[in-house]
Amino acid sequence: MSEEKSSGGGGGGFGWFILGGIVGLAAGAYIASGPGRGQVDTIRSKTIELSGSEPVQKAKQVAQRARVAVTDPDNPVGKAIQDGVAAAKRRREELEAAAARKIQSAINGEEAKKGSDG
Repeated sequence: MSEEKSSGGGGGGFGWFILGGIVGLAAGAYIASGPGRGQVDTIRSKTIELSGSEPVQKAKQVAQRARVAVTDPDNPVGKAIQDGVAAAKRRREELEAAAARKIQSAINGEEAKKGSDG
C-alpha cells in the first residue's frame, strides 16, 4: 500500500507545478494588461515631460562640450587622446615587427635543422 502512495504522489507534484505555472501566467497577463499598463503610460509621459527640463538641457550641453573637447586637437584632452592613439599605433607596429622577426627566425631555424639532417 505504501508503494501506491509514493508512486501516486510524484505525478501530483508535477501537476501542482503545471498549475502554478498556469496561475503565474494568468497573473502576469493580468498585471501587464491591467494596472501595469497605466504605470507604463505614466512613466512614458513623465519621461517626455522631463526630457525638456533644465537639468537635462544642461547635461546635453555639457556632453556636447565634452565631444568638442575630445575631437579638438588644440584642446589638451583632444591632444592627449591623439597622442595616446599614435603611441598605441607605434607600439602595435613594433610588436608586429618583433613577431614577424620571431616567426622568420623560427622558420630559418627549422630550415637549418632540415639542412643538417638531410
